[in-house]
Amino acid sequence: MDIKQLEHFIETMRTRSFTQAAASMFITQQGISKSIRRMEEELNVPLFSRSSTAIVPTKYAENLLPYALDIVTSYKNGLAVIDDLRSQSKRELRIAVSPGVMNMLSSGLFTNFITQNPSIDVVLHEYPDNVLDKALENNLVDVGLCIMPVNEEKLTVHHIRREPTRYILCDKHPLASREKISIADLKDELLIGFGSANKGHSVLEEQCARYGFKPKIGIQTQDMHMIEELCRKNMGIGFYVGPGDTQIPGVKIIPDAGGDWFYSMGVVTNKGHPLTEPIKKFISAMKDW
Repeated sequence: MDIKQLEHFIETMRTRSFTQAAASMFITQQGISKSIRRMEEELNVPLFSRSSTAIVPTKYAENLLPYALDIVTSYKNGLAVIDDLRSQSKRELRIAVSPGVMNMLSSGLFTNFITQNPSIDVVLHEYPDNVLDKALENNLVDVGLCIMPVNEEKLTVHHIRREPTRYILCDKHPLASREKISIADLKDELLIGFGSANKGHSVLEEQCARYGFKPKIGIQTQDMHMIEELCRKNMGIGFYVGPGDTQIPGVKIIPDAGGDWFYSMGVVTNKGHPLTEPIKKFISAMKDW
């Protein structure tokens, strides 16, 4: 029995589904089933009762769970300590961002931090929203600039920056003359979305549902420059992430009329990951931004 099998078991206990456990751990359902089956063979007891519609944990699984959690937590904490020692010797800081967050950041944020902290070796990683959260949970990076919300049972949020939702559209579009745009105005419009892997996608669907319609997503991209170009050519209305006073030729950036829809970014670390000096300095810099 190994750590990976215990992780598969814990996730299956959490989801009560081989399919959902497989999806959250980015492996196949057959892989999860095989892993659990090997555990059962090694322990010589059934861990789950299986039927065509559901799986139910047995008393053996219920009793094994707290020990499995302790083992996996201790293992990850041990890895974090080793990783921390390695990072301290190298002064390496692994920062993860999602594509949307990159558009929110001041252009000089990273360059100023690197200039002011020449002894810290900054390594940037870019992940889709949900994958970024998993990278933090698995200690693949030290700190993440995450789109909120995150799983605060596993992650610590040190700071949140909120930006109001803004729309970007061709300056010749009929709505371009408005000072503000309501989500209801988009009912019959073709939209440019960030993609279903982006947390904002589900929020958009929820906002539209409040007004009784589903959003018409024609194009999906997380590249803000591509969104600007598509809007300039009047191929749809996009969602702008970035400074509100930005002027872009050929397009208009207009705020949401509701005033209660925000794009929130958190400075996040793994709860079990020690806060090294480089991490603390970066968190401090982000709070000052």
